[in-house]
Amino acid sequence: MPLPVTPEQRLPRYLTQHEVAAFFHGITRLRDRALFAVVYHYGFRVSEVALLQRGDVDLVRQRLIVKRVKGGIWTERPLFATTVGLLRSHLGLTSGGAGDPLFGGQCGPLGKRQIQSLFTQYRDAAGLARHYTCHSLRHSIATHLLDAGLPLEFVQDHLGHRSIRSTSIYARITDRHRAAVYARLARSPWIVQPNGG
Repeated sequence: MPLPVTPEQRLPRYLTQHEVAAFFHGITRLRDRALFAVVYHYGFRVSEVALLQRGDVDLVRQRLIVKRVKGGIWTERPLFATTVGLLRSHLGLTSGGAGDPLFGGQCGPLGKRQIQSLFTQYRDAAGLARHYTCHSLRHSIATHLLDAGLPLEFVQDHLGHRSIRSTSIYARITDRHRAAVYARLARSPWIVQPNGG
């Protein structure tokens, strides 16, 4: 059961599936498409994706090392099939060793401000609302996983939350699962449905 939202705990701003698709549609540079695919698919914070090195990607085993900040643990995750393709192409077109940044700029790894600036550029090009930030992609995958019917515990683990309390807020903003439950309840003989008249 989701816990009450306190006044300080505002509901997260997330992109719908259609908005995420529109965002990616406008990204033509391979590096940036791979970057934001990783951010979205794994719910990375900007500081976390900036930590990634080339050696954190294992294309043979199709795995990615996820380095969480804010007290989170480091784990290894399977790669989404589309992300494998993007990362394979990105790594094939760039050079460097295992300790080099996965997403490099002109002078070393892309920094937090550079990544946020790129997000803003593509967000605006897609005509999306200006209140969306790169962190909104993290909120989006959490919401979309719940939309897909996955349990809150999976989302907690996927985002690297130590407490289910941090994850429970997403249960308040996704209603696809709730709508399906209500549809079943509407057909249930145990729930009275006043017909009026």
